[in-house]
Amino acid sequence: MQRERLRESQIARLSALVMALLLLAGSMQGQSYPAAEAYFGFTVLNNEYGSDRHNSPGVVFDFGYNVRRSVRIVADFGAEFHDTNIFWVNGRKAHVNDYQMLFGPELVLRKSSKVTPFVHGLVGMGFRRYAVPSDSWSCDGFMCSQDSFNVAKESGFATGVGGGVDWHVRRGVSMRIAQFDWIRTNLNRANGAYAPVRNQLPSLGANQDNYRFSFGLTLHIGARRTRD
Repeated sequence: MQRERLRESQIARLSALVMALLLLAGSMQGQSYPAAEAYFGFTVLNNEYGSDRHNSPGVVFDFGYNVRRSVRIVADFGAEFHDTNIFWVNGRKAHVNDYQMLFGPELVLRKSSKVTPFVHGLVGMGFRRYAVPSDSWSCDGFMCSQDSFNVAKESGFATGVGGGVDWHVRRGVSMRIAQFDWIRTNLNRANGAYAPVRNQLPSLGANQDNYRFSFGLTLHIGARRTRD
């Protein structure tokens, strides 16, 4: 009888210890967060193109360094492409390449083990290139592609405000369900003296309002713990 009571007491203590360890592990897991995060996604940029607007597909890459659990410093690089109706003297149609290089702080809400929303405010530069395929080709041993040359270039200060949501699918990997950014650029044309055969380069206003949507994968790099 006494042995049974002792055994029951030991089992109760062991159960309490296991529960305490589980609670501690859960608490530590909730307090951990990645040291850095890298995001690669597919994007569509609804950009201001003179008096028209274009939906330009492309890619976006973010690298974020977490200085605190809820604060991340982000470097954002985007590239989008679309065709135009501008024909050059060689008879080729020009296409437009848009680029964004933005940096700034990001606020991250890490209250859930599955969903992580965030918002950011970024500053940097915007670029636009009007590229025309040439008649020459280059090969690198694996594939051949037709060379292009820039007939006009635009660049200027850019700001971005936006946010998104990450869904954690497994350890170290999240799916960015959606990210939206309003990007305002102040582009200036560097060499607008070039004259196409048909359809002029679009006019530039004081500012251009662009809207970027993206989705993709986020990789978590390293781990940190915090008490905040």
